[in-house]
Amino acid sequence: MNCKYCGAALPTKGGHCPQCGRMIPVSQQKELKKVIDPKWNEYRNIYTSQYKKESNGEVKDERVGKVIVAIILIIIILIIIAIFKSK
Repeated sequence: MNCKYCGAALPTKGGHCPQCGRMIPVSQQKELKKVIDPKWNEYRNIYTSQYKKESNGEVKDERVGKVIVAIILIIIILIIIAIFKSK
């Protein structure tokens, strides 16, 4: 595949044309990956699905931690209110 700006042959890796130094557009990088590795879409889908699964688990863990902290703060506030009312 060639650079759309100067026509030089593009490397298999890297985001810049070796001849003119311009950035290779993302759409052209994707096309280049498809030409070099026909299973690129399959690999991308597998790895992005794994990433999404891991990301979703982390988000749930963060939410659980925040809920626990909120519950503890509410309990502490209720204890402080109970102490002041008893005096």
